Amino acid sequence: VNVNSDPVDVPIDRIASSEGEGASQGPNLVIWGTDVVVSRCKDRFKRFIQNFLETETDEDEQPENRDTNEPLYMQKLEEIHMLEEPFLNVNCGHLETFDPELYRQLVCYPQEVIPTLDMAVNEMFFDRHPAAVLEHQIQVRPFNAQKTKNMRLLNPEDIDQLISVSGMVTRTSNIMPEMREAFFKCMVCANTASVEIDRGRIAEPTVCTQCSTKFCFTLVHNRSQFTDKQMVKLQESPDDMPAGQTPHTVVLFAHNDLVDAVHPGDRVTVTGIYRAMPLQVNPRMRNVRSVYRTHIDVVHFRKTDSKRLYEQEDGKDHRFPPERVELLQQLSQQEDIYERLARAIAPSIYENEDIKKGILLQLFGGTKKAFKNSGRANFRAEINILLCGDPGTSKSQLLSYVYNLVPRSQYTSGKGSSAVGLTAY
Repeated sequence: VNVNSDPVDVPIDRIASSEGEGASQGPNLVIWGTDVVVSRCKDRFKRFIQNFLETETDEDEQPENRDTNEPLYMQKLEEIHMLEEPFLNVNCGHLETFDPELYRQLVCYPQEVIPTLDMAVNEMFFDRHPAAVLEHQIQVRPFNAQKTKNMRLLNPEDIDQLISVSGMVTRTSNIMPEMREAFFKCMVCANTASVEIDRGRIAEPTVCTQCSTKFCFTLVHNRSQFTDKQMVKLQESPDDMPAGQTPHTVVLFAHNDLVDAVHPGDRVTVTGIYRAMPLQVNPRMRNVRSVYRTHIDVVHFRKTDSKRLYEQEDGKDHRFPPERVELLQQLSQQEDIYERLARAIAPSIYENEDIKKGILLQLFGGTKKAFKNSGRANFRAEINILLCGDPGTSKSQLLSYVYNLVPRSQYTSGKGSSAVGLTAY
């Protein structure tokens, strides 16, 4: 952090629009390498919290007993005071509508801006509730960033920026302890020093401030502070995947209260910071490779569908409207319903009625048979078909029609497809 008036070129309109409380606080603190003025950033976010009104929000964003005439996030602060859950979820769409410049800084410099927003929220909260006791400081968790991308479109331009990706959780690791604050002890005079971890790096003190001995510190593990960490693998959603392509996977790292927030099979939208970490040539040497490994440090999880594939959701209304039900009942009474449904499959392909009937039976499936008394194995309800024919008889066109008709279906062809490759996702 540089203590200067304007060490970075900041547009005049941006300075004029943010003068107010921060102008009377002496020299502005500007974070090195950015155009983020700490005092102005805090003032802008406080104005957003105090003045933002929103009439339409999703159910998971609404506080209890919400009043549409009161600022949304002020009600959320009161909810934090009642529930004692020190987290404030901020919709980036709201922030972009209210203050586009602050939103731009949040997306471009999340590592520096999010702690600044944390300070602003904690100042507001403890000014209103000075006697409140929380487990830890309130943390701001932005989500719904407009920079939402498909995993295939992530590139080096997104490194160290706030992004949002959607997918399905395929694997979660065990909880791993990660050092948050290292405790060092001088082996000569027993002087101690604590060092905070910065992006996974420990800046070990080299000179003792008491006895001036060099390289005399040793790490004391049981006096250091650790936090929970978990690795999550997020796979590209089958709905977003091109036909015949292998799904992409991205590695996520969740910390503290976000650990165990999702489980394999959950469909989630993840908001986090896209990171690039170097690979060491040798663990005993400092040399690193020129190729970096990327991951996402999770800031916010939002479940879009916590159910597994092909599982019915409880409590969701799947009923047809009365007009559709009446039409289906009339169709079911017709004697030629079997032939009519078969002709409706790939109507652009003439005849091949027997093949279409076989595909129709596969789409409907069979009935699961369970033999509990006789001890025989259960029979599955799925129907498989083997379609053989001469070249040019529309076999691939028929299957392509079914692929476009059935949700979450997979279409593959060629020698590269195997049983393992088809069932892996």
